[in-house]
Amino acid sequence: MKKYKQIYLEQITNYNNVHLVGLTDIVSERAQELATIYNCAVYPDLETMVADEKIDLVVNLTIHHVHAEIIEQILQANKHVYTEKPLAMNYKDAKRLVDLAEKKNLRLSSAPITYMGEAQQTAAQQIAAGILGKIRLVYAEINHDRIETWHPNPIPFFDVGVLWDVGIYALTVCTALMGSVKRVTGYGKVIAPTRRTLDGESFQVTTPDFIIALIELQNGGLMRLTCNFYANDSKQDHAIEIHGDGGMLYLGSAHDYSAPLEFIEFGGEPLLIPPLREPYDGTEYARGLEDLAEAILKNKPHRASGDHAAHIIEIMEAIDTSIATKQTVDVHSNFIQPEMMDWAF
Repeated sequence: MKKYKQIYLEQITNYNNVHLVGLTDIVSERAQELATIYNCAVYPDLETMVADEKIDLVVNLTIHHVHAEIIEQILQANKHVYTEKPLAMNYKDAKRLVDLAEKKNLRLSSAPITYMGEAQQTAAQQIAAGILGKIRLVYAEINHDRIETWHPNPIPFFDVGVLWDVGIYALTVCTALMGSVKRVTGYGKVIAPTRRTLDGESFQVTTPDFIIALIELQNGGLMRLTCNFYANDSKQDHAIEIHGDGGMLYLGSAHDYSAPLEFIEFGGEPLLIPPLREPYDGTEYARGLEDLAEAILKNKPHRASGDHAAHIIEIMEAIDTSIATKQTVDVHSNFIQPEMMDWAF
């Protein structure tokens, strides 16, 4: 199974606006191995990397819990940042990073960016065309199965929790398509507390592996998000249903760019909607990096904004707070929805 670093490096080599200069890793042997494959420099540490004047932008692929610290260090060195999700582990840190980037006139961009996929952009185009009319109800599912049965190191994912690891995909796609969130009510539970790694080691899950959230959108619509690290063969998988007065739009996945897209007019039959262009097979994780680089070069806004990423952090933090307090929690931040990709107009 390829790791994120290698996936990003492979995809970066196909881009016109990004040139790979070098990389660093806390495990120097790992960095050297990748540098040999992709013909780039190896830096002994982040400090050395960000001091290199040849570098304009740094991609952060570190573990969740150090994202805020690493991103701040990069911004303080006057480099643009593209980071894997999440932007930070709390809204206070996320907002601080957004403010710092703005103060220093730097770009801050964050995954997930799967709303840039062909299936997801086709859905955005259909919504913009008014095919659904007034949107009143959204069902979003992330059934991410029992991660310990296939991932060699599952414990960090269980520690951060299903919402922050994969629920974030559905939240980001839905808000990109339909706008900001107003308030949330959450419920969470550990439904399978004892798990076993591929090596047979038993471990305990303490962060909820099942979460359901009722989400009120600023546009008046209601969204139900369900995510878990348990269900394997759910027919809903990672699907999103968007219901409006004119019918229902079914998006087969929040992250698969070649996912099926169907429209069912109210009382009618399913109609398969072809993608606006030939889709990428799977998920092109680095597409947001290319979008950011192009935006910097053309001096235009990038799509995966820091404001959007911070809004997602506040939503997830609010869901966690709601679960803990058993109360509905308001979300106060906002963001400007990203423009559709140029090829989607």
